[in-house]
Amino acid sequence: MRLFIIASILFAAAKAFAFDVQEVRIGIPAGLAPPLLFDEKSPETKGLVAEYAAALAQAMGRTSTFSIITRYRLDSYLLKGQVDMMCYTSKVWASNQDQMDFSKTLFIKREIILGPETMPKKVSDLKGKTIGTMLQYVYPKLDPLFQSKQLFREDSLSEEANLKKLLNGRIDYIVTDEIFVDYFKLKHPKIDRNRQRFFMQEYPISCAVSRKGRVKEKEVNAAVDKIKSDGTLQTIFKKYGATLR
Repeated sequence: MRLFIIASILFAAAKAFAFDVQEVRIGIPAGLAPPLLFDEKSPETKGLVAEYAAALAQAMGRTSTFSIITRYRLDSYLLKGQVDMMCYTSKVWASNQDQMDFSKTLFIKREIILGPETMPKKVSDLKGKTIGTMLQYVYPKLDPLFQSKQLFREDSLSEEANLKKLLNGRIDYIVTDEIFVDYFKLKHPKIDRNRQRFFMQEYPISCAVSRKGRVKEKEVNAAVDKIKSDGTLQTIFKKYGATLR
């Protein structure tokens, strides 16, 4: 009887361990705007980032669980192995890039200014204009012009609020990402009418992979290759009106 109990305990522990190993714990930065993340307080994590991260886990033959984590805590979670990876980041943003691994590029994030035709060829030619911005956001190429009063910023609390102000003629220019414009365009196709996109800068987006986690950079890279080559990533982006770059 005792041997049977011990065997049962060992079998249950082995089963739990096997399940645990198959699970990928994915961190998602709190505060991401739709379509990157929808209603972060909802029990079900939805949005572009969650969808392609789940596809990566599936390509690795694993299940996925998500945690919405404030940005200033995410690095700590990764460094301690409390999450296995976080797939909305860029190596150029990371302050601890030498302490974690980074996957191949998933897609290119493009920052733009959206304004009336015809847009100038240089940002400095917008002198005196007011630009719709996000509260507390840093804009490396625009901040010197804001500080010198060559340009003026008008802060909003959300990307959607900025786009609505532009659509309703309450502001002429906003700085944003193409992903937000393209998603907004699904319901408001006039957002691009008589307007042009002035390219500012781009960032390669990839997964930060914990060195103490359950997956390795090589495994994540193979999954990135798979969901890009079989069209999965492109299909996910298309669902949200976005163009995969």
